[in-house]
Amino acid sequence: MTTVEGFPVNRCGDSAQPGAIDWSVLDALAVLQKPGAPDLRVRLMTIFLKTSVPLMDGIKAAIIASDRQLLTTSAHTLKSTCLSVGAMKLGAICAELEQIGRNNALQDAGDLPVRVEEHYTAVIAAFREALQQSGT
Repeated sequence: MTTVEGFPVNRCGDSAQPGAIDWSVLDALAVLQKPGAPDLRVRLMTIFLKTSVPLMDGIKAAIIASDRQLLTTSAHTLKSTCLSVGAMKLGAICAELEQIGRNNALQDAGDLPVRVEEHYTAVIAAFREALQQSGT
């Protein structure tokens, strides 16, 4: 386990999917940390855990209903969120889904719905483990 300014980050926290999180993205945010304030990285992981659920639900619903607008919007928003917290692989898959929605090419999604679910599950597991280790 690595500790950055007292924040324990288990680099194996993404063991279900190696590399699910680029922890250096969250570590880089340490410079924004205000003395005495709650840990910014903990807050960001917690916010991700809460806000990503409806976005993933939107992606799933859009794929089932062939709703290109919902897919585009949900995938775009989740992509941006992922990239800001280091979930780079999940963000890349969301970018692909966003483009499929923009192009109205849901038939070209292939295995992306399965991949997005797998990577999402890995990111959630990694963040939950990191938060548990931080005592949050």
